[in-house]
Amino acid sequence: MRASKLLLAVLGYVATAAAAAGADGLRLADALRLALAQNPALQVEQAQAAQAHGLALQAEGSFDTLLDGGADYTRELSVPPFGPPAGKRVLGTGYQLGAARQLRSGVRLSAGLDAAAYQDSALRADQQQGGTARLGVTLALPLLRGRGAGEVAAGEDSARLAAQAARALLRHRAAQVLQDTLAAYWRYSIRLALLEVASSSAERAGSLLDSTRKLVAASQRPRADLVLLEADLADKTGARQAAELAVAEARHALGLLMGLDGAASAALGRPLDTLPAVAELAPVAPAGLAQQALARRDDVQALAAQVAGAERLLQGARGQLRPRLDLELGASYARVTAGASHYGFLSDPARHPDGPSLGARLRYEFPLRNSAAQGAYLARAAELASLQARQKGLGQEVGSGVEFALQALASSAAQLRVAQRAMGLYEQAVRQEMVKQANGIATLIDVINVEGRFVNARTSLLNTQLAYAGALARLRFETGTLLPAGAAPERFELDAGELASLGPLAPQLAAPQNPSPPPPP
Repeated sequence: MRASKLLLAVLGYVATAAAAAGADGLRLADALRLALAQNPALQVEQAQAAQAHGLALQAEGSFDTLLDGGADYTRELSVPPFGPPAGKRVLGTGYQLGAARQLRSGVRLSAGLDAAAYQDSALRADQQQGGTARLGVTLALPLLRGRGAGEVAAGEDSARLAAQAARALLRHRAAQVLQDTLAAYWRYSIRLALLEVASSSAERAGSLLDSTRKLVAASQRPRADLVLLEADLADKTGARQAAELAVAEARHALGLLMGLDGAASAALGRPLDTLPAVAELAPVAPAGLAQQALARRDDVQALAAQVAGAERLLQGARGQLRPRLDLELGASYARVTAGASHYGFLSDPARHPDGPSLGARLRYEFPLRNSAAQGAYLARAAELASLQARQKGLGQEVGSGVEFALQALASSAAQLRVAQRAMGLYEQAVRQEMVKQANGIATLIDVINVEGRFVNARTSLLNTQLAYAGALARLRFETGTLLPAGAAPERFELDAGELASLGPLAPQLAAPQNPSPPPPP
C-alpha cells in the first residue's frame, strides 16, 4: 500500500468526468470525484504522506544487515641500481568478507573473515610463500545507554508513528475536501436558483411597467405611477446583476476545489442533483455523538500517533542522559600456512593451526556537561507537552463542533419548514393582491410591497435550504462519518447520495416513523 497513490482509482475517469462537468450539467458525484483526484491541497497531503512513508523506511534501515567484502592484490618490484636485473619481488593477495547488524535490543553483532597470502622472493625458500586466515565474531553489549529497544528503536518507532499519522491526516484532508465540495456544490445550486428569482422578479417588474405605460397612454392611469414602477424595476435589475456576480463567484469557488483552472471553472454546467430532503430528527444527546466522533475522526487518530511518537523520542532522549558503557565480546579462529601458493592457501594442506582466541573490552564514554543530550531531552519534552495540549484542545473542539453542528442542523430544519409554509402563503397573497389591484381595491404600492415580500420569502427559503445542506455536511464531517470507516487512504467507495444524507447517523438521529394503525377487525 503506497500513500502516494490517488485516493480513488479514477485516472481513467477524471477526463470523462471533467468533460461531463461542462456539458449538459454537473453531477454531485462527478464534482466529488474530481475534487478528490485533483484538489491541490489534497495532493500536497498525499506528497507529505509519501514523504513520511519514505522516512519510516529510512529509519527502519538502521537495523538492516550490512554486508561488505573486498579483495586486494599488490605487486612490488625492487631493482638495485647496480647488479643483475633480477631484484626483490613481493606479491600479496587478500580477501575480506563481513556482516554486521544492529539489533533493536541494543546489541550490535558483527562477523568477518579476513584472509591474506604473500610471496616474497627475498625470504628463504621454505618461507617465501604463506598466508593467514582469520574468522571472528564480535558482540557489543550496551550496559547503560542504549540498552533495550526503548532507546535504540525510538527513532524507528517514531518514524513509523509519523507515517501512520500522515496517512490519517491524508484521510482527514479528504474528508475536508468532501465537506467543502458538498457545501460549494449546494451553494452554486442555490446561487443559480436565486438568480432565477431575481430575474423573474425583474421581468415581472418590467411587464408591470410596460402594461402601466399603456394604461397611462390611454389616460386610464396617472403618469405618476410610472415613477414608482421605474424605481422598482431599477432596484430589481440591480438585484439581478448582484445575483449574476454571486453565481460566478460560487462557480469559481467550486472549480477551485475540483482542481480546475479559470476557463474550466467558467464552463461548469448547472448542478443536476437536488438538495438534501429535510429529515425528521430525534432528540439525541450531543455527548454521545462527540464520544463516537473522537473514535472515528482521523485528525484525532493522527494527533494520538504524533503524541505516541513524541513519547518514544523522549524515552530515547532520556536514555542519552546516562553515561555510555559498552562491553565488547569477541571470539576468533585463525590459521597460518607456510609454503603454500599465494592463490590457494585456503586449500593447501600444509597448515599450522593457531587455535581460537577470546577477548573482552569495556569502553566508557560520558561528556562532562552533556549539553547535547540535555538540550535534546528538553526539546523532546517541550514537543510532547505541546502535542498533549493540542490533543486536549482538539478533544474540546470536537465536542463543541459536534454539538454546534447538531444544533445548526435541527435549527435549519425547523426554519426550513416555516419558510416553506411562508412561501406558500406569500404566493397566494401575491395573486390576491393582483386581483385587488385590477379591481381598483389595492394600489400599485400595495402590489409592489407584497411582491417584494414574496421575493424575500423565496430568497429566505433558498438560503435556509442552503443552510440545512451545509449543516448536514458539517455534521457528517464533525462526526467523522464522511469517509468509510477502516477504508485504506488510497481507495474507498464514493456514494454521493449517501454523503448528502444522514448516512451512518440515521439510526441515531432519524426520528422513528409513526406506524400505521392496524386495520379494524
